[in-house]
Amino acid sequence: MKCPNCQSTRIRKHGFYRDKQRYQCKDCARQFVQTHNPYLHDRPSTGVEDNIDRYLTAISTPAPDLLLQLQQAMVEYPLAQMQPTLAQAQLIALLVRSSQARRVLELGIFSGCATLAISSALPPDGQLIACGVAGRHLDVARDYWERGAVTSKIDFQIGSGLELLDRLATSTPIESFDLITISGLKYQYPSYYHRAIELLRPQGLLIATDVLWQGRVLNPTTYDDEFTRGIELFNRELVADPRVNVSVLPIGDGLSIAIKL
Repeated sequence: MKCPNCQSTRIRKHGFYRDKQRYQCKDCARQFVQTHNPYLHDRPSTGVEDNIDRYLTAISTPAPDLLLQLQQAMVEYPLAQMQPTLAQAQLIALLVRSSQARRVLELGIFSGCATLAISSALPPDGQLIACGVAGRHLDVARDYWERGAVTSKIDFQIGSGLELLDRLATSTPIESFDLITISGLKYQYPSYYHRAIELLRPQGLLIATDVLWQGRVLNPTTYDDEFTRGIELFNRELVADPRVNVSVLPIGDGLSIAIKL
């Protein structure tokens, strides 16, 4: 087996995704599954029936054409189903606008769809700091950012979310964020949160995707892998934290929205 990104054979097992074995490249950190169904990302992973999902889409503001095109362009890449659904991207963009956020942090971009939606919702002088892994998918995402004329708002940094958070926490002066999204490695969600909450301003929003994890969080002992354990721990710690109020929506694979008190 070879990494689809760098062709390395230094591969390790890395949990499960949608009942399929997930792998990670030891050289470039790309995650992938051995077989890939390009249509999986179109199916609501939380069990919402297709006709209900289509109706919800029909009565919601349509997604911009450029966002639709970027999501479709990512279908050919491994783990395309990991990208946020259009409903998630649209809701996050709506929250950026309604909260009048000017400074946003995105931990893990994968396809760059949420990045495009967020940066488009920011004011002209807004800033989005984002991180993710390098690869051909990133070149595609950047092309769409340029088409959307939002590149000037995006400060993209290759690397892990924890590395970025550590850099931000030790910068001088430390600048807070109006909104932070978490979409990186699932087993690191608790660590992301512990660092991110310190960088979030009072009344700021923290949003996390994939918090239902295809329903595996309902049976964490059955699905005893680091990704499920990470998501389950994050969910429990978030709701128990007196510093925030949180609401979870069954959109896509689950979306947590928390406000810092």
